[in-house]
Amino acid sequence: MKLSKSSLLILITYFFIFFLPSILISFFNLGKYYIPIQTLDYLLGAVLLSTIALQTTELNSIEYGRKPFINAIFWGVIGLGLILLLQFIINLLTIASGASTTSQNTQTLLTLAKTNSFFIFAITIGAPIMEELVFRKVLFGNLSNLLGWNNTNLGLVITALISSLAFAFMHSDGHIILYASIGLLFCWLYNRTGRIQTSMITHMLMNSLIAISAIFMK
Repeated sequence: MKLSKSSLLILITYFFIFFLPSILISFFNLGKYYIPIQTLDYLLGAVLLSTIALQTTELNSIEYGRKPFINAIFWGVIGLGLILLLQFIINLLTIASGASTTSQNTQTLLTLAKTNSFFIFAITIGAPIMEELVFRKVLFGNLSNLLGWNNTNLGLVITALISSLAFAFMHSDGHIILYASIGLLFCWLYNRTGRIQTSMITHMLMNSLIAISAIFMK
């Protein structure tokens, strides 16, 4: 499967998966099953998107120089420390500006994880895999190739900004700078090793901290 076709298919599948729980609940009155439905939906979505990505016969320019898989694990773990440092700095700047550091998105995830332990699998596995394939692989790596910007640093910067802003707005809770900065760091990690698994690992570890926090805050 060519890069353009797989990219479009990943985007279409992602939005279908994203809205499917709401559609099912609206049409079949399954409100009380929302969390199990969303969890299963996210896990199946991760499998579907991964399958599409694996069927792609072309590599984008970032993946041409990919490092051994051990590098993805190493930088994936290092990435968690970088994410925590980044969040700490941005939170300090947010407090200095007089704004609130509370993230409604994070609070919602904590609440759901505390009351529905099954939802932890959606947070730590499903969502990170899907979001990295969509926002980093497609909207950063693949898009730079499809637009012919893959041979310039400026092109990669532009697509990194596009993907990171899209990532931030999909988590729209008023903390655009925080989420966009996290998105840029994920792009850097992906570019650092040429393997999307790098940013996936960091994303999974970051979300796992949210889930662990929810468990110990019971």
